[in-house]
Amino acid sequence: MEKWELDKAEELLRQVLEEDPKHAQAMNKLGVVFARRKDLRQAEVCFQEALSLDPNLASAHTNLGNIYAERGWHDRAKEAYERALLLDPGNPTATHNLGVLYRKSGDLAKGISLLKEANRAERRRLRSEVRANPETKRVMTVGWIIIAVIAFVLIYLANR
Repeated sequence: MEKWELDKAEELLRQVLEEDPKHAQAMNKLGVVFARRKDLRQAEVCFQEALSLDPNLASAHTNLGNIYAERGWHDRAKEAYERALLLDPGNPTATHNLGVLYRKSGDLAKGISLLKEANRAERRRLRSEVRANPETKRVMTVGWIIIAVIAFVLIYLANR
């Protein structure tokens, strides 16, 4: 799906669901495929089904909120985003989308506050992902070593 190969993604997700019809995350991802195709009705069906399989799947609540927001059903979207945040406090996507809703509804202060909060949450998430990835750690270490060497060379040249 990251490559927007939606047909391939749908095929793989349907295989997962064929093997495990109660796989809530696969159903949620299938809904994302339909949403990307702008088939909001089918996407909503998939997100509702994912939630019937796992009512605590925060991403399905967020995705359902996106469908509602797209349709202009702002109260329903707000409820879905808030439910996602109850299940996954600080979720950057749900927080951002809720902030956009507040901004659109005219509550600029609340909207901007939520958008800033989402930005901070996303940065924290990215930092923790970077710290957890050994390859990224290695690249960062090498990068800092290169910067230190360059700094020492520049200091040496400046003091000659």
